[in-house]
Amino acid sequence: MLYLWMPEGQGQWQWQLEDGQWHSADSLEQLIQVVQVHDQGQDAVVFFPHQSAQFFTQSLPRAKYKQLGQQGVQYLLEEYSIEPVEQLAIFHDYHDEHINFMAMSQSIRETYQQSLALLPWHIQALLPDFLLVPEPEKDSLNIVQIGQRRLMRWSALRGWSLDDMSLLAQLKASFQMVNFYQCDETSVQAVQAQLGQSVEYRQCELEQVKFPRFRQHPFNALLKTKRKANTGVSYWKACAAILCLAIVVQVVFDGLRWWKYQSLANQTAQLAVEQYQQWYPNERHINEQNLKKNFKAKLAMNATADRQALQLISRAGAVLQQNNIAAEQVLYQNNVLSLNLLARNSDAMNQLTEQLKQQGLNVELGAMRNQGTQVIGLVKVQ
Repeated sequence: MLYLWMPEGQGQWQWQLEDGQWHSADSLEQLIQVVQVHDQGQDAVVFFPHQSAQFFTQSLPRAKYKQLGQQGVQYLLEEYSIEPVEQLAIFHDYHDEHINFMAMSQSIRETYQQSLALLPWHIQALLPDFLLVPEPEKDSLNIVQIGQRRLMRWSALRGWSLDDMSLLAQLKASFQMVNFYQCDETSVQAVQAQLGQSVEYRQCELEQVKFPRFRQHPFNALLKTKRKANTGVSYWKACAAILCLAIVVQVVFDGLRWWKYQSLANQTAQLAVEQYQQWYPNERHINEQNLKKNFKAKLAMNATADRQALQLISRAGAVLQQNNIAAEQVLYQNNVLSLNLLARNSDAMNQLTEQLKQQGLNVELGAMRNQGTQVIGLVKVQ
């Protein structure tokens, strides 16, 4: 069996045969030439970049799952997916009252299928690449490094790439054990810096890929086709496969990168609107379009009220909300956010200052004065 790991963008292909060792190829043409020297077999499993699909996990009682049926559960994705459900190839697995989804654009799936059909091997399955990571035990996180690419997996059907170590902080799960598979020292130290010393770390040997039932895997995106007799693949078909796959991978990569940035921008705008409404509950009809205009009126000394001000207000506002401290006056000038805050006592004000500093902000606590049973203090943040 030949295992192929498709690159993201214009990266290297990775491939593995029965020896269990991973090898690299700079291009698909080089991959075809090298592999055919070592392997005369016809079967292959392809692992595509998981960024080509969307993955979700949701709690769902068994009675509700039976009520919705195989088709009905697909519409649970409507509020999460960026495309209409009808345009998606949706795969799911239900276990222990949790449903795991993989959603892939039908057009991407069909393009993958057409491109892979030009390869000189019979493709048995098309799976997300995080399945290359050994399945972790409960409360464990497994991390694999193959070449310069890193993958992590925290459950049977959930995983992600680990190009950005800050992603570890976004995982809601807590881990007692982290297993490293052929990771270099730099990667190990970066993970430990993110998760701390309360987690046990262990070095493990990465064994040969084993998928006894890969064709029946719930996330197998390969369209079922009849197996054709092997008549050989011409040089021009191989060239066409190289061109098609290169275009598909690049388009998918660029599209998903745009979607990620757009999602972050929308989340930031929504958070800013919600924060503004919490600070000024008497003002209505606030939305993303008129938010900047309203902030200009509040920030009298700041004529621009640019994105930096909105981000700073959003970060500080989250801490204010946690401490139940109200902002009486807000002023943004010369890259400094000045807040007149009303707190129950001076200790609460000092505690707020420390929490803002822990968020990486530069904070200066000015004079405080009593107002009834509370205190008013000036806090400058930048």
